[in-house]
Amino acid sequence: VVAEPDGDGWLGYGIRRISDRIIALHPHCSRGRYAHYRASFWWFLKLVGCLLLALYLLFAAISYFSGDSLQEFGALALEVIPGALISAAIFGVIAYRISRKYLGFVRLAEGIFSVFGWASVKHIDLPAITKKTKLPNDPGALGVLYFRY
Repeated sequence: VVAEPDGDGWLGYGIRRISDRIIALHPHCSRGRYAHYRASFWWFLKLVGCLLLALYLLFAAISYFSGDSLQEFGALALEVIPGALISAAIFGVIAYRISRKYLGFVRLAEGIFSVFGWASVKHIDLPAITKKTKLPNDPGALGVLYFRY
């Protein structure tokens, strides 16, 4: 158990059951620093990639139904690329700032992992570890509310 005194009682941050390698943590405290940035980057890539693909398909549909030739569509696609890259950069800054807001939880997670005596706490990614070891008959909350390590 990882806890600290809080007035008349205790404030718990994490509890580990060694027998079946299950851990329950304070919400959002499931990744170390590097794992957090890696997960945030992948979320950013997936969301921006889908957004840019949808935009490209929209322009392709508009070009197709307006009777433009393939050459005209290629020119339109080249004109859209700088705007798409600028949009991706702006979304990247927004994603970075949002991911920085979770660093308090990341620091708490690293502290909990250190108390448990785990090595390289900055690289620990409990959701990814749980996803790799999850069995079909495991409860749905495993990997969301509590984790396997």
